[in-house]
Amino acid sequence: MTLTRTQFEEQLEHLRNMLLSMGSMADRAVADAMRALTDSDVQIAEYVIDRDDEIDEMDLAIESESMRLLALQQPIARDLRLVGTALKIITDLERIGDHAVDIAKVARKLARAGGTKDLADLPRMAATVRDMLKTALDAFIRHDLALVEVVVARDDEVDDLFHTVRDDLHAAMQQDPNLVVQASYLLFVAHYLERMADHAVNIAERVYFVETGQLSQLAKSHKTDS
Repeated sequence: MTLTRTQFEEQLEHLRNMLLSMGSMADRAVADAMRALTDSDVQIAEYVIDRDDEIDEMDLAIESESMRLLALQQPIARDLRLVGTALKIITDLERIGDHAVDIAKVARKLARAGGTKDLADLPRMAATVRDMLKTALDAFIRHDLALVEVVVARDDEVDDLFHTVRDDLHAAMQQDPNLVVQASYLLFVAHYLERMADHAVNIAERVYFVETGQLSQLAKSHKTDS
């Protein structure tokens, strides 16, 4: 059965809301994982790990809804780009959720080993990543290319923070061999956060595609995740 245009618009709005819900879940996972790391809280870390299935289930639900819309409406032009972009965005959100779990596992390991007092600029890095994600999703909802530019610009900020964190942790390892294991785990956290920022840029670039019809690599030093 082919949907009327009004029905299709309602379904597209439902799809957007599902994406926002998944984005909120991914953002909360990042926030909780970092809180587990900061507070050396095993219980919060376990909570993040356990909740990952919910993000995966939302991923499948949005994929199913997108495929249903493609089959029923056979959209063209911008509508087709929008539904196709939803399928791309959920992959990035799912990967952000996975990296939040990675951070939670580091937090759990460090907490069980006695915790850590110096997180360098990791909390600031995480706050920037979360802001990028929120802005990218806002750009999708508002059809706002100016917000796309904000996300891309902030990717450089995350890269700079990553280099600072890496240098600080390397210096700490050189000064105190007892910190090598702890600092090595924190380097993993910095890497996970950097990858999250790349996924936020991916989302922003897909918004640019929806609004312009042009696929462009907007970030200067864009990286792909495996």
